[in-house]
Parts: sequence; structure tokens; C-alpha cells
Amino acid sequence: MADNTEGPERFICFKLNKVRRKIHRYYEGKLASFNITPVQFYVLSALWDKEEVRFKDLSRILDMDGATLTGILDRLEKRGFIKRKGDQCDRRSVLVSLTRKSKEIKPQMIDIAQDLDKEFRDKVSPEEFQLFLKILDEL
Repeated sequence: MADNTEGPERFICFKLNKVRRKIHRYYEGKLASFNITPVQFYVLSALWDKEEVRFKDLSRILDMDGATLTGILDRLEKRGFIKRKGDQCDRRSVLVSLTRKSKEIKPQMIDIAQDLDKEFRDKVSPEEFQLFLKILDEL
């Protein structure tokens, strides 16, 4: 089947970026009252189920370079959402953990993410959604 679409719409990267921008705007609107950006939300969500995470592991989990992650953590720490301390087992390493403030907003943050997930799920069948997740993981 030939695709006769012209312009950027013919490229998958354009379509993926368009969806990413919509998701980003959704999170910007929902998270504004918490004074958290979408990227900061992703960092917090990577920490929610862990007591502490090494900086290098957090960088790997989020697929984010160290300099970018450092800036995000600086802002989260300044606002009281995370704390950092040296790793006593490895003096070169830094441990990142959540504060009570970030743990208290976790249920509301999860609700926001689940609402968006539900919007996506409602647009397709359960089988199509599972296939979509599989394709995203493969990409």
C-alpha cells in the first residue's frame, strides 16, 4: 500500500513527535498546580517505588544524560521533592530519594498518568493497545 502523503506527515518521526507534544501539553496543564514539569514527573515516577536510587542508575532508567538529569534534580531538590546524599558504599556515587512532600502527591500524580493512559486505551481495542505497547517497546 503506497503512502501518498506529502509533507512531514509522511514520516513516522513527525507523527511520533506530534503525539509526544500532545502528551507533554497534557502533563504541563495537569502538573502546573504542583509546580512540576512533565520531565520532573518522569523523574519522580522513576523513584516512587524505590527507597533510594543511584544517580547513574536513574540516568540509565530515564535514558537521560548526567548533565540534564543533574539540572532536573537541582530544581526538584530546591522545591523539596527529592534529596541527594553520598553513597557510603561508593564515595563516587550519589543516592537520590524522595521526600515526604513528593510521596504525598504520588496518588494524585498516578491518577493523572492513569487518566491519560485511559484516554489512549479508549481509542483502540485491548488487543490493539497491547500491540501498540509491544511496538513502542521494540522501537
